[in-house]
Parts: sequence; C-alpha cells; structure tokens
Amino acid sequence: MGNWTVDATPRAAAAKAQKDLPDWTRLQHHLQEIGILHASLYRLARAGAPAFVLCSWWFVRHPGLMFQGPAWWYIPRVSILEVGMLVAVTLVAHFAAGRRHASRDEMLHHEVASSLLSALPCALIIYPGLLAKMDGFKALGVAAAYFLATSALSLIFLAVACFIGWVSIDTIIPRRDVLIIGSGRGGQAAFEEMADSAIYNVVGILDESFVGNGAMRERYLGGLETLDTLLKENPISVVYCSLPVRSMYEPIQHVIETCERFGVEVRHSSHIFQTTIARLENKSDSRPGNSHSILHMVRQDWTRYAKRAIDLIGAAGLLIVTLPVIIGAGIAIKLTSRGPVFFSQDRYGLHRRRFRIFKMRTMVVNAEVLQAQLEHQNELGGPVFKIQKDPRITKVGAFLRKTSIDELPQLWNVLMGDMSLVGPRPLAVRDVLLIQNSAQLRRFSVLPGITCIWQVSGRNNTDFDNWIRQDLEYIDKWSLLLDLKILIGTVPAVLWGKGAM
Repeated sequence: MGNWTVDATPRAAAAKAQKDLPDWTRLQHHLQEIGILHASLYRLARAGAPAFVLCSWWFVRHPGLMFQGPAWWYIPRVSILEVGMLVAVTLVAHFAAGRRHASRDEMLHHEVASSLLSALPCALIIYPGLLAKMDGFKALGVAAAYFLATSALSLIFLAVACFIGWVSIDTIIPRRDVLIIGSGRGGQAAFEEMADSAIYNVVGILDESFVGNGAMRERYLGGLETLDTLLKENPISVVYCSLPVRSMYEPIQHVIETCERFGVEVRHSSHIFQTTIARLENKSDSRPGNSHSILHMVRQDWTRYAKRAIDLIGAAGLLIVTLPVIIGAGIAIKLTSRGPVFFSQDRYGLHRRRFRIFKMRTMVVNAEVLQAQLEHQNELGGPVFKIQKDPRITKVGAFLRKTSIDELPQLWNVLMGDMSLVGPRPLAVRDVLLIQNSAQLRRFSVLPGITCIWQVSGRNNTDFDNWIRQDLEYIDKWSLLLDLKILIGTVPAVLWGKGAM
C-alpha cells in the first residue's frame, strides 16, 4: 500500500502537467478514446453541412429560387429540382466522407481530408442544377463558392468537436484511475495504451508473479488478494484484467465477482484467441484501437448525457430561482449563531472519489468535534450517525433541515459535476470507513445526488440496510423516467418534512 501513496501522486502531477500541453498527436489519441470525433452528433452535422449551405444560399441570396408568391414563408413551393439537389448533396456528403475509421495517428488528418473531399463532389452535383437557373460562368462561380463555404463549415464542425474534446479532457471528464490485473503480454499492452492517456491513470498493477518491464515495476502493488482492499480504500473506476483465460479462468472469475460487488467497470482483452486470418469485429464499439471488451456495472448509453444535460439546466435554474431563499437563510444563520454561513465537508462521490460538499450551516461550529460524545445515541443504525433531538442543531438550523433549504447549495456541486439532481446521497468519510459489507459500496458506481428513493420514502424513518437497498435498487432500475418520478415525489416530501432530522 505504500507504493500507492508515494508513487501515484507525483505521477498524477506529472501527467497533469503534460496533459495541459496543446499536443495535436495526444489530442488525436484522446478524442479517439472518448469518441468525440466519431460521435453521432458530429457525423450528422458534417453530413448535413452541404444541405445547410445550399438552403442558406437559397434563403439569403436567392429566395425566389425556392419559394414563390407573397407569402413564401407560409406556403412554400419547392421544385423537384431543388429537392433533388438537397437529397443528392446530403447522400454524397454522407458516403464521400465514409465510415472507415483511420488509424490512431491519422484520425484528425482523416477527418480534415474527408471534410474537403465530401465538399468537392457536392459542388459538382449542384453545378448542373445551377445551369438551369443561370449562365455557365456564373454557375461555376456559385459552385466554387459553395465548395469553399461547405468546406469551411465542415472544418468549423471539426474544430468545435476538437474544442469539446479538449474541454472535456481538462474539465468535464474526470481522470479515471485504472488498476491492471496481470503483468504479461496483455498487461504490458494495456499499460502502454493507457500510460500516455489524458483520461486514464494507471495507479497500480496486480499479479501473483510479476513479469512486466521496469516502468510497470514502479506501480506493482502485489498479488490478487489485495484487490478487495484496494477497491475499498481507493477511487478506482476501471479494472483491466489481462490474465490469460485458459490458464487463469478461476482468478478472472474472482476479479469479475469482486468488481461486481463494488460496481467497478471490468475490461478484458477482446483478443482471447490467437488467429492468423480471422479478424475481431466488435459491433458494440467500433472505435479505432478498441482492443478490449467492457463489462459495465451501470447503464452506459446516450441517456447518461441526457441526465447530465438535465442536471445542468435544472441546477442552474433552481439556483437562480432559490437565490433569494439562500440569501435570506444566510442572513438568519449569521444573526442567530456564531460561525460561517456555509458548511463544507469531504464526502465520497463517484467511484469513492472524495469531493467537497456544500450546505447551509445548521449546527454549532464545533459540531464534528461534539459528535464523538453523542455516538452512543445514534438512532439510525449502521455506520451513519443520526439522532432525533440533536443538541448541536441551532433553532434556525432545525427549520432549514425540515424544509431542506440547507441542501440548496448542493446545486453548485451539481453544476461542478460532483453530484446529480437524483442519485444516492453522498456519505461522509467517517460513515464509509465504518461500512463492513463491501457489496454496499456499489452505491458509489454512480454520481451521488441531492435526492433519491430514500428521500421520497420517509428519509430517516428507515434503517441503514434498507437505505442501501433502496440505493442499489435505484442503480439497477435507473431510467430518466425514474429520475422524473423521484424529482416529482421530492416536492411533497420536502413540503411535509416527512422523516427529516
């Protein structure tokens, strides 16, 4: 365990300093990993660029070519020729760019070339249509301008995708700590693939008999018996298992079962069998360089992006609307008790990574020190500490807790990406360290939230085991509709103060 504390921090700092350099080669690698350039939205925008330019030209320069009559914005009249041109340029743009994925080192250049090459046949396609409306010289000039405009728009979309990739790497997407199981050929390949990544940080390597290179030796943490402890005490989000299937089936099964208990993603090499002619086809993930199968413990599709968008819009709107309430509560806290308006504390979040949570202060300033004297009065059971008539709570604090106004500053945590509007409540460090059943730590496989099933079903009118059961039920049955139901159910729970302490 000493290697973890001593070696990981300097490496992370060095990796962060290197990550900040605007290196195009590294950007290509990282965009490939997070799928920005090959995302459906980017491809849709690129394929629609020629049609967008064509429509814009019709509207701005020659509206009469498309629409006739005084009420052209209300009753459009589109000719078969114009419809044919739109369909043709869209199809040509889609197929000319192609869906062939370039190699890792050529990806960005491939996208630039595809944007330019798809614009050229589109310009050639519209040229005969332009001849029906104007003379040949003018039609040639319009086609050339169309080529330049389409190319420029496609490159703008590419630049936006690259910018989103850089912003995502530096601010939005947290660096994921990876633990590699095995130090043989598979482990060495995984190490080389992830060691230079901006979104992955190889924090350790486990193997019963180490056979890796010198760079891997620095991160060797021991045998497989330490896996359970490492997952419990460190924010590991990915375990890459590179053990050979034929000779190490039982250890691999043990790794998977352990990761399932903790809700940690497991990856294994897709090249299970050695072949000379046959090629691997992974239809679920066609990104270039994909060399491993992934066992997700939580749902991973477009809905997680929709959930994040809802969090951003909802948290920003609620923060603006409730700002007068927060200011009023802050004034009341300041006038009635000594100490700061806000209370902050380290909590465990996604993959047991610590973050700073913010609340309105509802207790006396030395509440955490006094808790040791009140431990014997704990009424909730389990590692979480709750008592009905907590002497540390101020008079204003009791009202803020009953109305959940003290939770409003957590909307800032939602905006920062540490929390979600809906999810298991983040637990304090003290509480997590007291958890004995490692299966209960699976609740940290998703972002913590301001509200969840626990809040709408009585809050503190339950025991710890039932609380955890409800959290795991939420994770297993999660959907956007379930989030909506919980958000709606939170309103009466807050208004009635049911189960609040």
